[in-house]
Amino acid sequence: MLVERLMIGDPAAKELLYDRYAGALYGMVLQLVPMKERADDVIVRVFTWAFHHIETFKTSGYRTLFAWLLRKTRELAIKEALPETALTGTELMEKEKGILQQFYVVLPPREQQVFRLCYFKGLSITTIARMLAMPEGQVNEILEAAMKAFRKFLKDTWN
Repeated sequence: MLVERLMIGDPAAKELLYDRYAGALYGMVLQLVPMKERADDVIVRVFTWAFHHIETFKTSGYRTLFAWLLRKTRELAIKEALPETALTGTELMEKEKGILQQFYVVLPPREQQVFRLCYFKGLSITTIARMLAMPEGQVNEILEAAMKAFRKFLKDTWN
């Protein structure tokens, strides 16, 4: 019902979406973008994107709005965390000395696989779990370990 209300532009629905998810998403952003002003900008971009693209949620393959928002939040936070001159996404995989490539190659094989499917292919946790024939919880645990390593890598690389 919330999605339908968002699709018609209901201001109360927008407020509810923000109130329900902004805190958790902001906490994740701060782990990747520790500067408050930049983290604030990421959250604004996430919700602006969500309000303009809510109709894509139903066909996205995500079961919950939170998972859908979390995927976009991670994408925008990683983009913000990388230096402006750095390449992103597939370009980094192709460039041997790319910063994301440097991180990616040191992950254990299972974390590499899940990280690649999630971040480079943009697949949902549900889709990855089906592809790898494992429970979603296990995929989440693997991805969580990769993200902890990624935060440490970013901290060590840029501090």
